[in-house]
Amino acid sequence: MNYDQLLIEWAHTYNGYERLAAGPGELFELLAPLRHEFDQHGMVPDWAGIDLLRGWAFYLVRAHRHSGGYEPFTVEYPEVFALADAIDKHSAVTDSDRPPPRPAN
Repeated sequence: MNYDQLLIEWAHTYNGYERLAAGPGELFELLAPLRHEFDQHGMVPDWAGIDLLRGWAFYLVRAHRHSGGYEPFTVEYPEVFALADAIDKHSAVTDSDRPPPRPAN
């Protein structure tokens, strides 16, 4: 299985619609400050908790699916690499939160 597919499956293990917001529009708005900071500075904000970070990954995978998924997930949303790294390094991460390990280059 390729890494994109592993990330997609991992992101779907967190349901942002149940845990954070009632639907995609509400989740999009909730995540706006994180996306804004990432767009401005190219970094995942260090103030974000695990649930917000997992919700962001969930939102990206749902957006990818609804866009038709014509591009590979990590091509359409390259920020998922920074997001997965931030989750993996977060002080509150649990084993069930951890993204799949990145393959060696």
